[in-house]
Order: sequence, then structure tokens, then C-alpha cells
Amino acid sequence: MEHRTPKRLFFAGTDTEVGKTYVTSLVAKHLVNQGRKVGVYKPVASGCHQVNNTLVAEDAVALWQAAGKPLTLQQVCPQRFEKALAPPQAAEAEGKKVCIDQLINGIVPWEKDSEVLLIEGAGGLFSPIADGLLNLDLAKQLDAEIILVAENRLGAIHQVIATCEAAKAHQILPVGIFLSHPKNEFHEALRDNPNQMERYSKVRLLGTVPFGGDEQHVAGINAILN
Repeated sequence: MEHRTPKRLFFAGTDTEVGKTYVTSLVAKHLVNQGRKVGVYKPVASGCHQVNNTLVAEDAVALWQAAGKPLTLQQVCPQRFEKALAPPQAAEAEGKKVCIDQLINGIVPWEKDSEVLLIEGAGGLFSPIADGLLNLDLAKQLDAEIILVAENRLGAIHQVIATCEAAKAHQILPVGIFLSHPKNEFHEALRDNPNQMERYSKVRLLGTVPFGGDEQHVAGINAILN
């Protein structure tokens, strides 16, 4: 039987610390619970820590566990750096460079057995992920559809619309948005954020993930896959 290339979804934020890994992990759990074969790929991570003389990326561990531990952690995140800086700067601090070829070729092990490949970028959609390469550029090179993750807070409407408009100027538009609540707080002024974002960005809202939310809050991902 002919193998079909897995659908590639690139999860990017409107900013750092917006709950991107948490949302992506919930999506992985949700899809696994549906019986799908899910691959998870974090092309590069910084801010890693040493465990038994090995650099470990906590985000990669979360993704790997959520997907049922497919393949190996090394294949989930092949390039890891210790400094909590943007990947190009973290690599430079170690006298290295983020390898662009490896960013791209790192998806190869996941192509064989995955129905869906979840790729998590580093930081915002327009953050540099390697020297001269933005997250947006990598998503395009990987031929992946973009899922935007934004924190539901004051100012988020502007961030979402601006990010979507900037992406459109680069001939690509996110296919869906998840709003997250990485902090256990909520302001009444945020209640209409989802409607306003969807209205003005023209991008489908896939779900709002509350603080401590679970897989049911990301079920909207099925609208992208079906």
C-alpha cells in the first residue's frame, strides 16, 4: 500500500510564553486518543538543561510524552542549546550555528509512520529560528500549514491580526488559531476576544484553552484534518 505523506501542522506563537507547547501537547493527546499516528517535531530548542550529561528540552519531552513516546527524544528535538536565548544566539554562545539543513531534514524520520506531524516552532511566527531564517520561513520550507497560538489577554486582538496580516504579505496565512490561558486569571474584557479575532483576521478559531484545560478544548483541530 502506498504511503501517504502526513499532514504537517506548524504551531507558532504570536509571542513567547503564550502556551504553545501546552496547546500542541493537548492536540497530540487528542489525536492519539482518536487512534491517529502522531509525530512530534521540535526542530530546535534553547534554554535546555543538563540531565546525565545530556541536554534536555522540556518542551520536547512534553510533546513526546503527549504523543505516546514515538521514536526517540533525539529525533523529536535534534538541535538543543543551553542558553535561554533565541536559538541563533543560544547556538552562537556555544560557538555553533543552528543547522538549517538539519531543521528541514529532521522531519524525515517522522514521515514514514505518522498520519499527522505536529511541528512546534521557537517563539513567535516572525522570530528567528536560525541565522537568516524565521519560523515562518521554516514552515514554508517544510510545506506545513500554520496554527497560531495566542495568549488570551489585553492586546491579543492586535497581535493576532498583525501576525496574520504579516503572514499574508508573505503569501501564507494561518489555517487556525488557538487561544490559551497560561495564567490562572481572567478579565471580563477578554470575553469577546475570540469573536473579534476571528472576525478581523479571517482565520478560523479552533478553540480556547483555559488554564489547566484538557484535550476536549482542542477538539477543533479536527476541522483542519477532516
